[in-house]
Amino acid sequence: MADLNKSDHSTALYLQLIAYFRERIEDGSLGPGQYLPSEIELAREHQISRNTVRQAMSVLVQEGLLERVRGRGTFVREVTKLKTFSSASEKRIGVVLMYVADQLNMELLKGIEQAAKSRGYQVSFAFSEEDASQQTRNIERLCQDRVAGLIIFPLSNEADNAAIARLQETKIPLILIDRYLSNRVTDYVVVDNFGGGYRATQHLLILGHTRIGFVGGNYFQTSSVQDRWQGYRAALLDYNLPYDQNLVSTFPASTENEDGEAYLAYLSRLDRPGAVFISTDMQVPAFYKAARQCGLRIPEDLAVVGFDDLSFASYLMPPLTTVAQPRVEMGFRAAHLLITKIENDSEPLSQVVLPTNLVIRESCGARLRIQQSVSGPTELQSS
Repeated sequence: MADLNKSDHSTALYLQLIAYFRERIEDGSLGPGQYLPSEIELAREHQISRNTVRQAMSVLVQEGLLERVRGRGTFVREVTKLKTFSSASEKRIGVVLMYVADQLNMELLKGIEQAAKSRGYQVSFAFSEEDASQQTRNIERLCQDRVAGLIIFPLSNEADNAAIARLQETKIPLILIDRYLSNRVTDYVVVDNFGGGYRATQHLLILGHTRIGFVGGNYFQTSSVQDRWQGYRAALLDYNLPYDQNLVSTFPASTENEDGEAYLAYLSRLDRPGAVFISTDMQVPAFYKAARQCGLRIPEDLAVVGFDDLSFASYLMPPLTTVAQPRVEMGFRAAHLLITKIENDSEPLSQVVLPTNLVIRESCGARLRIQQSVSGPTELQSS
């Protein structure tokens, strides 16, 4: 029976189950062609839900470790063309992330390290700090150090990247994480930014808002922001509301914009929105400050929804409704995918999109509206 730690909330049960089966397949405890019990039987044996088992099995099938045969069941697949390593130092992957002091990057790294350790690999990492020349140097240094493959967090506002293009030419296994390059075909692991943007906007629409703004800063060419904006537009279209470019903020605003002049200008307009979807939680504190300076109450005068569910989101006043993304899992999946490609060079292109989840708190006004109307929307869960 798998030794699953149900009290470890940092690693999902299905990820623990993946690690359990992967270890036994790789050490030969489960040999090629061996039949696995049904999902119902596995759920009963490991005392977890069938959905958890299904998630784990699907990932193992994607990684080529298991094979489903219609009408017969699930079997351990014979893995061929595994690469051998001449020294232990080569069982190491390189990781180029973005910011050192950043929750997203730290949790991505946590997931990467968990996966690498479970498969006997070490991790060497570096940070680009949104600097193209630094990113190039990081990639070159890691390649010189003979890493077996690389996970890279792409720079903002890029549809392509020369350093990544050169890396692909060397045939070194490569996985992009959190973002992809729209003009370059690569393997990647990202979250469903389109679906998250759609769900955030739809929630505001369900609450009755008709003038919904989008705050994306000056990062619209970044794939994650672009996809969130596209989800925002799609939700408006599905609810028969016109897209109004005047409600879309493209100014260069971030946590560096301490005074929030751009937010002040945006919120001081006579045609200001009544609700706003902000593309990243990092912009929200400065936005809250600007709203207070304009005399606007959140959520009474202005509903706000963010994206990321960073650790401070629940401590803002009011607590922020936001789209949560599985940061540790993203890193975990990226590392396993990379190592699978390192060990089996016949693996096909893999572009993994993980689901997001809307976390409802006070900033959107949902609870306020429910209190005001017995017939208010109740189908959404709040945290």
